[in-house]
Amino acid sequence: MAKISLSLFLLSCILGLVSCYATNSQPIDVKQAGFYCVANTNGNPPYEKFQGFIDYACGILDCSPIRIGGSCYYPNILVKHTTWVLNLFYKTRGVCNTEIGLITNVNPSYPGCTFPQL
Repeated sequence: MAKISLSLFLLSCILGLVSCYATNSQPIDVKQAGFYCVANTNGNPPYEKFQGFIDYACGILDCSPIRIGGSCYYPNILVKHTTWVLNLFYKTRGVCNTEIGLITNVNPSYPGCTFPQL
């Protein structure tokens, strides 16, 4: 019985890692507490994917700070909103969508808008 339980545990750990990497995401590590996931604007940024990620993530997370009247709404720039949502997802779910984002140790907060540091 113990062998079956251990085997199931190991299998679930492996599947968790595989699914994380299969979705272009990076698992969080305790050492990454001072890091942020931000929109990758290098090269030719996929702006349509930025909006798609905002729509997806804000369907499951509270994105009120980037909505009209929120503390991070202005400036109303897609890249800034994407960075806010990517970072919230990273801090709450433990993954950075590396298809559209990258991890940095530079705090993306700006006057009037403080990014979550959960």
